[in-house]
Amino acid sequence: MIPPISVTPSTFRYTLDALLWRVHDLDQVLTNLYRAASALEQSVFLPMDIERVGISAELESLIGDVENVRDDLGGVIATIEPAENARATVSTGAPWPLVRTFTEWAIEHTARVNSSDQFVPVVCTSTTAIEHAPATFADRVARVPSGTSRVRIERFETEGGPRFEVYLAGTDFTHGPDDPWWAGANTELWATGRSRSVAATEAVFREAGITGSTPIVITGHSQGGAIALALAESHRYRIDAIFTIGAPAGLVPQVTGIPIVQVAHPEDPVPALGGEIRGTTGTTWVVHPEPRVVGVDAHRTDVYRQSVVRIDRMGDPSLGQLERHLYRDGPGTAMWFRATTSE
Repeated sequence: MIPPISVTPSTFRYTLDALLWRVHDLDQVLTNLYRAASALEQSVFLPMDIERVGISAELESLIGDVENVRDDLGGVIATIEPAENARATVSTGAPWPLVRTFTEWAIEHTARVNSSDQFVPVVCTSTTAIEHAPATFADRVARVPSGTSRVRIERFETEGGPRFEVYLAGTDFTHGPDDPWWAGANTELWATGRSRSVAATEAVFREAGITGSTPIVITGHSQGGAIALALAESHRYRIDAIFTIGAPAGLVPQVTGIPIVQVAHPEDPVPALGGEIRGTTGTTWVVHPEPRVVGVDAHRTDVYRQSVVRIDRMGDPSLGQLERHLYRDGPGTAMWFRATTSE
């Protein structure tokens, strides 16, 4: 199992590069272990007793284990047989960087024009009381909606006023232009910086009571993640943080001043369709899904949720600090919304 890898946008990697990055990390760990073992051997502050000997033995064993893992990864990288190349290329998502390169070229050569906001009627499909606010990234991913209701909003009352958690679903491939979350909305967002799905989300915000001054945290899957970034780029809302999974994040050219955590499966083509992740202030986690799947299966929300659970369990200090900063427990109200467009 290849552990999740946290990288900055400028070092975002796919597949083979992710393996190479892990080998680099292992080399760094080995260096630190060698130093620790050497310091222990030369220490004059510890008596030569059974405890010290035991610590030395554990360090030596750990160094050997890490060396074996590094060598195994090096073997995987170096010994892919030519006959297996086509199969390995597809199963590891290696074609997606080519898609990403093409999309990047297209984005750079497409003029972005301002589009007028569409009137998008929305309806609240259901409302329910909830006992707890989300405490982790995995909690948020578990609340991303599916079906015809593409937006879930949770309202929590605090001493300073209401705060909101927003969850945005991805593209709905079962409907046409009458659904703001249809596939063409991605093209609209790419070409204009706006889309009917963005307009629908803002209509939902107004219906739920979200204003430009109310604090919100947005979690989005696929197109929902791109919508979250587009709303952040507009600077019309007080967004405390954004979490995305499987998002074509490169569709939005610049987002600054907001904590952003993104997760991408190398086997998922959708993040590549957005081109390069540019100008964000966030962190991207590259995670191979377990068990290994590719293409559409690697893009599913439930598969991403399993990966996010693995990330949360790692106890990354920066992610943990962000989650603790955002956490405000207490009862609230969850609302689901559906939108349609009038052609």
